[in-house]
Amino acid sequence: MGKVEILIIESVTPCEQCRRAEAIANELAQKYDGVTVRVINVLDPEADKFGVVMTPTVVVNGVIISVRRAPDPERLERLIKNQLGGVAQ
Repeated sequence: MGKVEILIIESVTPCEQCRRAEAIANELAQKYDGVTVRVINVLDPEADKFGVVMTPTVVVNGVIISVRRAPDPERLERLIKNQLGGVAQ
């Protein structure tokens, strides 16, 4: 079974979309084994490697999937299922 890391890069003071992105990611992490969620601040040096200029930026396994808005929950769930091999809890 695969692993999925959802990285949320949020603004210094998390906005509504940042909080929504985190809530969506955490809900899906509870639903699927192998999914972890990390949240970092846009000023974190790790954010630099993604060239973040707008928040939230949502990254799944190193690939940016959403910028400036929370990800679509259904799309994110499909990506997770794909990365995990289509197995839900």
